[in-house]
Amino acid sequence: MCVCVCVCVCVCVCVCMCVCVCLGVYSVESVIRVTGYVGGSAEIRCPYDGGYETKSKYLCRGECPAAIFSDNKDIPVKTEEGQTTAVSGRFSLLDNTTATVFTVTITGLTAGDSVKYWCGIKTGYGKSDVYTEVALTVKVPPSYKTPTLPSLPPTSNPTSSAPVLGSTTNPTIKLREECKEEADVDCMLKFINKMYTAPTLPLKVVSSLLDVLLEAPAESLVWRGEAVLQSTETLVSKLVEPTRNTTSSRFRTNTTEGEVLSIGPDALLTGVHRLGTAKANLDIDLAGIARNNNGSASVVLLVYNNMQKVLNASFFRTEANQRATMSNVMSVVLPNASNKTLPNPVNLTIHYERSASNAEVVSCVYWNVSAWIKDGCYVSANKSTYTVCSCDHLSTFALIVSINPSLESDPVVEILNTIFMLIGLVFLTLAVMTFALCRWNPRVSNAARLNLCVCLLLAHTLFLLTQSFLHRIRIHAALCKTLAGVLHFLFLCSFVWMSIEAVMLFLSVRKLRQVKANDRAGLHWKVTLPIGYGIPLLIMGVSAGVWSDGYGSEKCWLRAERGFIWSFRGPVFFILAGNIIFFILIIITIYSTLKEARSDVSNVKYTRVLAFKIMAQCMVLGCPWVLGIFSTSVLEVLFLFLTSQQGTAIFLIHCLLNTEVRRQYRTWWQKFRPYGHLAASSTGSGTASVSVTLLPQNATTLPPAHNVTAPTIQWAVSQDGEEKRD
Repeated sequence: MCVCVCVCVCVCVCVCMCVCVCLGVYSVESVIRVTGYVGGSAEIRCPYDGGYETKSKYLCRGECPAAIFSDNKDIPVKTEEGQTTAVSGRFSLLDNTTATVFTVTITGLTAGDSVKYWCGIKTGYGKSDVYTEVALTVKVPPSYKTPTLPSLPPTSNPTSSAPVLGSTTNPTIKLREECKEEADVDCMLKFINKMYTAPTLPLKVVSSLLDVLLEAPAESLVWRGEAVLQSTETLVSKLVEPTRNTTSSRFRTNTTEGEVLSIGPDALLTGVHRLGTAKANLDIDLAGIARNNNGSASVVLLVYNNMQKVLNASFFRTEANQRATMSNVMSVVLPNASNKTLPNPVNLTIHYERSASNAEVVSCVYWNVSAWIKDGCYVSANKSTYTVCSCDHLSTFALIVSINPSLESDPVVEILNTIFMLIGLVFLTLAVMTFALCRWNPRVSNAARLNLCVCLLLAHTLFLLTQSFLHRIRIHAALCKTLAGVLHFLFLCSFVWMSIEAVMLFLSVRKLRQVKANDRAGLHWKVTLPIGYGIPLLIMGVSAGVWSDGYGSEKCWLRAERGFIWSFRGPVFFILAGNIIFFILIIITIYSTLKEARSDVSNVKYTRVLAFKIMAQCMVLGCPWVLGIFSTSVLEVLFLFLTSQQGTAIFLIHCLLNTEVRRQYRTWWQKFRPYGHLAASSTGSGTASVSVTLLPQNATTLPPAHNVTAPTIQWAVSQDGEEKRD
């Protein structure tokens, strides 16, 4: 006797979150007063009591104790629990746990740094943080003078056409003299490229030229988008000055805003640095870049106010019909860096005014000469007011939201699909339990059906969960790719097992009249298992090797680009074509066999039962999946119903319509019923209990009428000794 072992797969995810917030209650120590000078640095020493050595320390800007949630706090620098150092832009934090004091150093001071700060210690959930108020005053040193617009040297050739800017010349006036028309962007670009060859330029000059160029009509800029971006990036690169330590400065013009951060050989080359504006923040491993560039590196974050109207979403190639730019356009530049390889991906936090709906897909894109593309960038976090983009290269970035019609499904169809799939999952579960727990004829192999049911059960369950929580899953690119790969593998396994089932059924039907008692009905499981799981694994491995980014579309499935979707469609269409051919041959063989074996082939009852079994077997072999190539609403509902009820068809044919399985169900039911009900039922019916006979001694041939489409278990013997056949 062979006993089929059931592999029970249970996936339970329980997430319990409890956040207790103490409103209006916080601990504040005495005020720490610190004075610094413009261009210099300031150290803020924050002592704390014993017991907080391993807690998270941070510097907060503004009215931090009044902010209930940490997301509402402006925290320039912070250490995680157990850490003692942190660096973020101009801010660095060093925690001396022995002296119970942490020191925050701010470099490149500006007048805007004269605000209220707080030294904060995170004590844990349900407890208020410990705060110490800091009053920082930034003064202008007596020897500090506001820089004046420097004179640019004239060209060596007095007759040269290159423009010359004197110390009193306004660059805007000079540009207007050269370019008479406001829309003459080509003239402006030539003027900018010819005029300024100096390694650095004053902020006033850069700001003026940026505004003149970017205030040109949008229709004039759109066809020169790449040239405009290159010129603006070149201009802001002129703001970088050599430094030995860490310097940072922010700027704002009529058309842009940004920040410049530079670190020199004497700077602390650890941690991730942050640059920020009101509309975007950049986290970059500038220290790692500096280590690859002789200890020095600079980065510029430039946010354009109106460039999204020029380089709009129409330049983004996607399958969606509707697209819109959801954020400002921003550029990240590494000036004067010979090695611009990023040691780690950069994180760009982009703020916007509204959040995307469930039907909208937010994409992190970058500008590539003439179009927005998203290779190398993905959404790592998506919140109601901002999105975090992770990119492995620097460029000009933006957020584009796509309204995908495929994501805007009919609510009625979604409800029907969920109901259909839940019903199918119930019957798939019953079928798996039946195949695993019933004691079957050793001459019959049910490995194909058991594995088919297990693969379908896992695939449909995972697919239903993925689509139900799609709006939460697709913001995590790694999770979305993983789920797409697992679904690809499970559905391929399901179709391969359908093909194996079709082959085994055809072989059984073809030898219907020649079957002997010692014949094995079907292929051995040692042959089918490597085929059922090896072929899908091979297809998936080749697909991932060709293009690993093909996994993780907007619906956490396979991408349509580069024809990657055909790594699923191709094998499925091939298997379905083969199954349909086998199904037709099975019908022909059954009809011819029964026509020879029975004279009364027109018996109405028998014909109906046989027709039902044949049609249900068509569903078992996956033939209704061919309806997926049509896009009409009626066929869509029919496709969803038939494909989701594949488990129902398996349960009906191979379990419910099988006499021995029904008797096994009765045996289980009588076994687990209360004793009183069992005795009453046995006495009232006057029949003895029925047991499953695994291998009757007198069974030598398989009757043509018995289980033609599902040769599974052996017959039982009733009380009077007659064989009970299906």
